[in-house]
Amino acid sequence: AQLYFLRNMMLVLSLFPPGFMSIGISSIYKDKEQPLLVTVESIFSHCSPEELKKIVLVIYLANDNSELNVEIAEDIKAKFSEHINEKRLLVIQSSTASYPPLWNSKEGQQDNRKNIVYAAKQNVDYAYLVNFCTNLSQYYLMLEDDIVCASNFVSIIQSYLHDTDGHWSTIAFSTLGSIGKLYHNADLTKLARFLLMFYRNVPVNYLFELFHKSQAQEFLINFRPSLFQHIGRVSSFHEFETAINDPEFEEDLGDSGDFLSASCFTNIPIILNYPPENVCPPGKGFFWGKEVAADSFFTIVFGNPIIAQKIRIYTGSAEYAKDILYDGFVEEGRLKVHSEEGQTCMIFKKIGTFKNGHFELEDKRRNNDIECLRIQVTAPQTQWLRIRKINIWLKK
Repeated sequence: AQLYFLRNMMLVLSLFPPGFMSIGISSIYKDKEQPLLVTVESIFSHCSPEELKKIVLVIYLANDNSELNVEIAEDIKAKFSEHINEKRLLVIQSSTASYPPLWNSKEGQQDNRKNIVYAAKQNVDYAYLVNFCTNLSQYYLMLEDDIVCASNFVSIIQSYLHDTDGHWSTIAFSTLGSIGKLYHNADLTKLARFLLMFYRNVPVNYLFELFHKSQAQEFLINFRPSLFQHIGRVSSFHEFETAINDPEFEEDLGDSGDFLSASCFTNIPIILNYPPENVCPPGKGFFWGKEVAADSFFTIVFGNPIIAQKIRIYTGSAEYAKDILYDGFVEEGRLKVHSEEGQTCMIFKKIGTFKNGHFELEDKRRNNDIECLRIQVTAPQTQWLRIRKINIWLKK
């Protein structure tokens, strides 16, 4: 089948050598929500500096409105100019004038025309996108414009591929539709042709499933937990809102520190059923609070004195990126006492500050016992505070 493809206009483009993985996003404008910038921010912010060197993100603005595409591209450029300059972000567009026919009156009822045209166009959108990415990297990852990512997802994928033997065509790093599908870049031309061959007959998610079967991979390979979470609420046809979430998603994978006995106390008003003990080591949940003030605190009191050589505290989350601690520091404490607000320590010493909602300290030379850790807020904030991880590694 003839491949209808037009690299019509590069809004942001630089030449660069092939890397480990290209990431493709096809995006259309939705009246009620614009999650694309959140998605791009999540991709880059959940990569380490070394991981950023291994990826290139391609955003295909699939709106049939060149002026709108240019406006969105300018917004992307304004916020992510660093990544454009580093040759890891491309924004492209085409025009439906270059598309094959999306509607045939003999093939469907007139009252279903909108849905049929949308589904056909979506197939062509993906075909153009994957074909553009053919020579950009070794692997290609399909994402959507309304997702958030797990931390260090690039290294996790790379490690998994290193340990994966045998033939494969598609690996799924999410349970939802086309999100998180990984392909060999050598297969992208075949995938593009496959999408165009059936673009008016089969919805795109079914075509992705049929594609791996056509490549002699009977069953989809699924990686767990999922590395990507869907955050969009507006349906593809913009007529209703629905929340579709991946129950397998985990934002933080890997080593989570040592198992500790501890109690946690705070003067921050608690939201719903998200008390301090949810996140208190070795808690697996999270704390959520509101009305965060300059004198707010969150104190961890250990059952026995510890020597902490490494501490990581994460606030906010992929789904709630704004619910971080904006201004604050961490203190270590000694001499446990009881107060009206629970246990605490008499003596505290500052050991570091939060940056972008994260705190990290690592010093293998530390030898001093501590009995408390305290998160101290230094400025009021209107955003709620979500503490999702408190990881502590002890001296062995």
